[in-house]
Amino acid sequence: MTEEIKIRKSIGVYRGHDGTVYSIDAFWKLNPKSIENSKSNLNKISPERDDVVYLLTGSHDQSIIMWEVQSYCNPNTKQEIVKVEQVKRLKGHTGDVYALEMTTDDSFYRFGNLISGGDYTLRTWNTETGTTLQTLHGHTGYVSCIKVKGKRAFSGSWDTTIRSWNIESGKGMHVFKGHKNIVNCIDVIDTDIFSGSWDMNIIQWSRATGDPVHIYRGHTDGVQCLQYYEDHLYSGSMDKSIRVWNTKTAKTIKIFRGHQGGIECLHVINNHCFSGSYDKTIRCFDIKTADCIAIFEGHTDGVYCLRVFAGRLYSGSGDKSVRLWDVKDILAKKPKNWWNKIFSCF
Repeated sequence: MTEEIKIRKSIGVYRGHDGTVYSIDAFWKLNPKSIENSKSNLNKISPERDDVVYLLTGSHDQSIIMWEVQSYCNPNTKQEIVKVEQVKRLKGHTGDVYALEMTTDDSFYRFGNLISGGDYTLRTWNTETGTTLQTLHGHTGYVSCIKVKGKRAFSGSWDTTIRSWNIESGKGMHVFKGHKNIVNCIDVIDTDIFSGSWDMNIIQWSRATGDPVHIYRGHTDGVQCLQYYEDHLYSGSMDKSIRVWNTKTAKTIKIFRGHQGGIECLHVINNHCFSGSYDKTIRCFDIKTADCIAIFEGHTDGVYCLRVFAGRLYSGSGDKSVRLWDVKDILAKKPKNWWNKIFSCF
């Protein structure tokens, strides 16, 4: 039987942006020299007492806000208390900040520990000082997505291309051409790049040659988000579905349904897929059992970005707010090895 779907309410709502929140990332508040040593803890399910997380959000208002998220245990009630404060606002982009990502390799700290995309450029930032260190030029359309892998950054744009960049030099490396419309999302592994577009297709590219390896066809509207996870590719589309793909054959093996609007964002972690939609909700699918196990309600406009980090779900919306949700119980569940089936979440 399908597990009962639980309706979840947020445990915090935070306002500071003057426009849609399009991008989000989270990381432990650590001394730069300690970041490399903390990599094994980046996705731990539950933070220890007094751990502090930095949350970064990018917006239509052309700014990036850094939030400090601190949790501690109330000694009287033994309940966790979460305190969120805005600590810094980064300004420099002249367009919507559609994408941002923290870098966790301290060897690149002098080149910036944050990369963001807005207007037609990428910027690297020192988040301690709030200053731009590099501005990367090359795209001829808005930068819509970013992914960092090792010494390289990758960006997708409204100009229909993907570009790779050397973070150390700030120079462009390669231009990947093949999409017929805006590139909305990318993910990168050691050998390949995956990109999704308004042309309804996903292209898998060889990093070594720059050539297409596979073209994934099946979505009937623009592909807005994707993620490579345990040899499979997960993609969300404006056709209201999430598809799971076999990356060896480029064939669909599952379809997740249930959202009443286009899928704008997703994050697959600990055998669960969290998805945000234009229908104002977030849903959580168990990727092993093919069940939708939770619906997160509270936003009053579309959900454009989300990030699961240290047992919490953070989301940004067209309602200009950032919401926080407790998902430690979901991530702690051991998956059940049921049959793989195409499933729906109603």
